[in-house]
Amino acid sequence: MEKLVLSTQGMPDRLDDRARFSTWHDMYVAAYCEFDLRRVDSKPFAANTEFQAIGGIGVASTDAAVDQVLRNKQHVAGSSLRSNFCLAFSRNEFPIVQAQLGRETVHRVESPLLVTEGEAGDIRQPGGFNFHLLDIPPQLLAGRVANAYDLVARPLDAAPQAAAHLKRYIGILPHITQGEPDLALLDHIATTLIDLVALVLGANGDSAELARMRGLRAARIEEIVAVIRKNFDDPSFSTAHVARRLSLTPRYVNELLQATGLGFAERVTELRLQTARKMLADKSKDRMKVIEIAYAVGFNDVSYFNRRFRQRFGERPSQVRDSGRSGQEID
Repeated sequence: MEKLVLSTQGMPDRLDDRARFSTWHDMYVAAYCEFDLRRVDSKPFAANTEFQAIGGIGVASTDAAVDQVLRNKQHVAGSSLRSNFCLAFSRNEFPIVQAQLGRETVHRVESPLLVTEGEAGDIRQPGGFNFHLLDIPPQLLAGRVANAYDLVARPLDAAPQAAAHLKRYIGILPHITQGEPDLALLDHIATTLIDLVALVLGANGDSAELARMRGLRAARIEEIVAVIRKNFDDPSFSTAHVARRLSLTPRYVNELLQATGLGFAERVTELRLQTARKMLADKSKDRMKVIEIAYAVGFNDVSYFNRRFRQRFGERPSQVRDSGRSGQEID
């Protein structure tokens, strides 16, 4: 999926810190809207922002030697069409200080903050910015969160569980959205994001119930799948491992996965088989024996591996290796 990256990496070596900051500042402002940034003087300037749009929602991660962003009345007047809300989560140990709409709040590290781009404001994070951010058009919150402007520059501690889920969900999005875009998947992700945002911002009534049913459940499933993708090649990997990692019960992990139509064992086995097939067809893995590949992807019984591989792909592992070699020789 297409992603916008604004980074000091790759800038010419001849640029000093001041020039690197100025160049990155201009790129950042051009990509978003007018504001002033202040760099951290105590360390060399480096910055990286990654941004992607999902269903009208901007999803960004920033790590930069910048400790203040100031948007004044002139900036607001010069970009009057920018009226989105921004929901940000710190990713380091430094709290974020926000001043906007006549209020000033020191946000706890584990709590998000809500910003409006349509009003002047000042945000500071000692030590440098390191946060996830959602850029949300106000119309996406209409009918879900009636008092969004009242929540700007106020503590958002009413729904810590939803906030924790949303922060983790944003963190795994790059793994979910990599590769060719799937429109159905992107719509699902956008719905999940808005559901979780609504819960974080204190939605109630039918809107909150719907968000809990869809958003929290979907986020938990994605978190479970992300843990499986990362650990499937561990022979001892189990639902208990996933449950401990996400503070859930093994029974609930199994229930959520079964609801998707593909249980834990089926998901793990499929990932192992697909990975093994790629390794067998990879010429650079020619020195590895079939049994070594089976063990490498998490199988501890080569006979079982051979049987499941043939059931899944209709051919033996050795046949995949032979066809891969002959195809490479033809090329």
